[in-house]
Amino acid sequence: MTARTVSELVLADEAGVWAIRAASETVFFVDLEARFLLRQAGPTSSRGPGDERWVPLMSVSGLFAGDSGVIRVGDRHAYLFDWNRAGAEFGFWVQRLVTAIDYVEAEELATLPALPQGDPL
Repeated sequence: MTARTVSELVLADEAGVWAIRAASETVFFVDLEARFLLRQAGPTSSRGPGDERWVPLMSVSGLFAGDSGVIRVGDRHAYLFDWNRAGAEFGFWVQRLVTAIDYVEAEELATLPALPQGDPL
């Protein structure tokens, strides 16, 4: 089966886990059902406190389109996330230019860290 690829992902209209690939080796994964974000940094990318684990996704904004809740190829996006649920600060990443948006099939999903289970609070 061929993985589903889209040029625009409206977060409110889709389900499942999606890989957002960009002009760098860093990949952002979004779980649209549980509203979690996973950032897997490439070898030359800067590192942050929410990397390599699923964190609650608060919002996504398109920098060129000036909208929120939509990820599209050809735009850059700012992801706001809650990296420390016990703290009062949120984290954010601005992704490089998006080059592909791919649905994550079960085989690839199995290689990612497990999603948190139960109530995150």
